[in-house]
This record gives sequence, structure tokens and C-alpha cells, in this order.
Amino acid sequence: MQKTYITAQELLESSFKLAHKIYIDGFCPQFIVGIWRGGTPIGIAVQEYFEYKGISTDHISVRTSSYYGINKQSKKVRVHGLHYLIENANSGGGLLIVD
Repeated sequence: MQKTYITAQELLESSFKLAHKIYIDGFCPQFIVGIWRGGTPIGIAVQEYFEYKGISTDHISVRTSSYYGINKQSKKVRVHGLHYLIENANSGGGLLIVD
């Protein structure tokens, strides 16, 4: 697989373009969840875009783990940081997961 490297500015601009597409589609999430590490900066930009458009969203970053040592991977994936989301999300609001 060939990797494509982008600058921080390109990441930010692409994130705003993604947010614009979500906005144009009419989806206004109550919560934005950025998956640590790769989804978090994109989630921040998406949240900022919605804020700019006058739409307040709650946002949080969660992380996962499956390794318990060097080259030792568990069969289960643990998700950390969901407590806030569980306590504050409801079935009436939209949830956007950014990874």
C-alpha cells in the first residue's frame, strides 16, 4: 500500500470540507466523538465548523486499546472515555463518530 502524506494545513482544509458535506446533507449531530489519535484533530475541525455555522455540538475524544505489551495483542478491544457520552447522550440527538 502506498501512503500519501499531507500537511497539517491540508488535513485542516479536508476536515472543513468533510464538515461542510455533513452540514449540506442536513445532519446536525448533538455529539461528535473523535477516535484518538487519528480522528481527534478531524473531529475538532468538524466541531469548529458547526460552531461557526451556529450549531452547538458536544464533543469528546475516546481511545481504544488492545495491546498489553510489545507485540502482544489481546483478543478484545477496550474502549476508554465513554463514561461522559453514556451519561449525557440521549436517543433524540445525533451522534457523529470521526475516525
